[in-house]
Amino acid sequence: MTPELLKPLESLLNRNIAGSSRARGLLSRIAGRSLELRLAATPLRLRFMAGAEGVSLSMDGDEPADASIEGTPFTFARLAMGNPMQAIRAGGAQVTGDAEIAQGFQMLFEAAQPDFEEELSRLTGDVAAHHLARIARETADFGRRARETFLQNVAEYLTEESRDVPLRAEVEEFVAGVDGLREGADRLEARLAAMERRR
Repeated sequence: MTPELLKPLESLLNRNIAGSSRARGLLSRIAGRSLELRLAATPLRLRFMAGAEGVSLSMDGDEPADASIEGTPFTFARLAMGNPMQAIRAGGAQVTGDAEIAQGFQMLFEAAQPDFEEELSRLTGDVAAHHLARIARETADFGRRARETFLQNVAEYLTEESRDVPLRAEVEEFVAGVDGLREGADRLEARLAAMERRR
């Protein structure tokens, strides 16, 4: 049974699944299967169970889920906002169980992703929702640009001003030098071995 806290999320997800033929097709592929999200270092778990008509949510389960993903809140935010497979490969998320089921749920969630502006218009009306969505997009763009600028400034400071981190060209030159030294040592070892054999 779905806890009261999760009912709005469940109904939103199921409404979007019902409104998308792609999402309904994806749901039929994983019907009867389950995915569990686990918040690392806590007992919190969120289970998604795919049925014939939609997805049900719960905070517990008697049997192990077909697939589970464990991570921090930041990990789940990255999974939701970016490329999930890239986020998993980058670390921070541990996938256990059937990876195809986990990917099936991920594709379903992507196909059933709510339209923020549409959902907001149900509460505020079309005009207000449009303005609020525009403000949200502009704020997100500003945050993204500010983050990129900050990271670029930190990188420049560390490589050019404080010299705590070497420049890429310096690292490449060092690696090339190490490779050259290794090749020279290998040649010297081969010559010494040949001279030893001649004796």
